[in-house]
Amino acid sequence: MIKRTLENLLKHYFHWRYWSTLYRNMVRQIEYIPDDENKQLIPYVNKPGIALSFDDSYRVYDWYKYGKYLFGYYDVKVTFNINAVNPIDNNREHTQYEIDKLLELQAQGHEIAHHGFKHENTRKYTTKYGIDKWLRDEIIALFHWMEKHSHSITKEKFKKPVSFAFPHFVYNEGILKHLVPNYFKITRGHLNKDNLTSFNSVGFVPSICLDGYYSCNTYYIRKIIKLLKRTGKNLILTCHSILPEDDNGDIYGIGNKATTWGAWRVSPNIIQTIIEEAKKNNLEFYTTSEIAGIATFIDPNMEAAIRNQLSIPSHKWIEINKLIDVKELNLSNKGISNLDGIEYFLNLEKLNLKNNEISDFRLLKKLPKLKKVYVENHQLQKKRIVGASIITILKVAVFCLA
Repeated sequence: MIKRTLENLLKHYFHWRYWSTLYRNMVRQIEYIPDDENKQLIPYVNKPGIALSFDDSYRVYDWYKYGKYLFGYYDVKVTFNINAVNPIDNNREHTQYEIDKLLELQAQGHEIAHHGFKHENTRKYTTKYGIDKWLRDEIIALFHWMEKHSHSITKEKFKKPVSFAFPHFVYNEGILKHLVPNYFKITRGHLNKDNLTSFNSVGFVPSICLDGYYSCNTYYIRKIIKLLKRTGKNLILTCHSILPEDDNGDIYGIGNKATTWGAWRVSPNIIQTIIEEAKKNNLEFYTTSEIAGIATFIDPNMEAAIRNQLSIPSHKWIEINKLIDVKELNLSNKGISNLDGIEYFLNLEKLNLKNNEISDFRLLKKLPKLKKVYVENHQLQKKRIVGASIITILKVAVFCLA
């Protein structure tokens, strides 16, 4: 009893010392921007925010169960970093049910990012087999796996990943040079310098881990969030499972590996605390790819239409800053069924959506300057339409055309 009490006290002490040291180091290295009450803060451009980054997709059951409603629909957008296999279940590939859940999270506005096909330790694997084999087995293999899978009902597919999260936070500069820009715009690791990330970052970016033996200290998280507001930068927070404090994590099975990996978890209460603190300080929530300045689209027809209108070739990333200043957009007759990505057109005033198959208009509420929307009568009269009352919701002129 005394031994256990002492162990708990020591654990608490080391956690507190870790977070207090981390915070003090950040204070020393952060460059603050001058206060300017008249400065306009624009999302994706200069309004600081937080990116919650969740690793290991065998945890999709708790991501979906607790995260779907905690994060909402295009409200608190987060990044889920996936593998193709479940390493604590004999490296079996994800089932169709698990794939559906991942794609349903993507449909809520979240990023599905790359975390390696089998979650191999990057440095160990490349040392043993070489960089080319690691790229084939871990990077290219997961790209192919994602390309061939789709949702069993909606048939929606995974977006092509923009960001990569290093398994176990392990990397080196040689590996990084092979990944960026050949495969990704941005790669997430662990602590580095002030632990913050500028907009439009390229290459390696740091994060602060909230679980495992790092544990989360909400006292210091609140202090870090207040620091963030004064920097003009963004904070990436790495997590793994989302599980309540009283959940024993037996969903991951039994055995040493299941016990060890099951310890990497953060509670919904802690996430809710972070969300509330961030909103109280007027911070945004971004995905990792958004911090990198890249827009993505679920519907390939939507993406093709955007590329065509803005003359962006297919091999180039679509940069958010190219979309923000667009005031008029003609997307008529493009076979579009999903408006994902329209939220980046923050200055859009006039939008033509005629002759498409759109049944969900909710994302138009994300466009603060939208004044005119052109649709067809039948698009608003479908029984299963979502957000059909866009006239009252958006308070814009909606021209219903026969």
